[in-house]
Amino acid sequence: TEENVKPGKIRLIHHGFDLERFSQVSQKDIEALSQKYNPQQKRPVIGVVARYSHWKGIQYSIAAFKRLLADHPDALLLLANAKKGDYKNEIAALLAELPDNSFYEIEFEHNLFALYHLFDVYVHVPIDAELEAFGQTYVEALAAGIPSVFTPSGVAREFIRHEHNALLVDFQNAEQVYQAIGRLLTDSVLRDTLIKNGREDIKVPFSLETMMNKLENLYAE
Repeated sequence: TEENVKPGKIRLIHHGFDLERFSQVSQKDIEALSQKYNPQQKRPVIGVVARYSHWKGIQYSIAAFKRLLADHPDALLLLANAKKGDYKNEIAALLAELPDNSFYEIEFEHNLFALYHLFDVYVHVPIDAELEAFGQTYVEALAAGIPSVFTPSGVAREFIRHEHNALLVDFQNAEQVYQAIGRLLTDSVLRDTLIKNGREDIKVPFSLETMMNKLENLYAE
């Protein structure tokens, strides 16, 4: 629309996901990854899946986790898609301020479906509304049933609702990230609500079937 394309020529077709693959994961696969990345069975596990770019906001997740360690000394920060990106040196400096055994960097994990199930809380907090073009991870985390803390960037602006299917925080606000993680760790009713609503809200809009049907309809026009 910003390029003055005629409205009649615009179709919105979201990415489609095999949602069941995120929810129906074998316990064997989950246990294998847990042994690989969290052999000491630390809890709670805070998950981040994002390359090391400044705009992904990982620095705010790390700052929030640093505070969380005062409340949960046995917590673990799992960083996936790690060690790659233009902000890796800055991220390395921030991680150096944490206890050595409090975080683990996963450069690449093929079984993303099982990986999400290692997390007690998931955090994805890009630094503004526009930088995340879509943000598949918003959908993936909800499909896996992981209580999440988000900023409203990319596609999250269309369907994420605060205290309905996730907790929303302001951009570039580590304090709010810390507070939101704390809520999810202590409020089981809130967690259950977000999990239930999150899975329900993505069921149709982001299913593989919906995407294929929309594409077929487009080609048939």
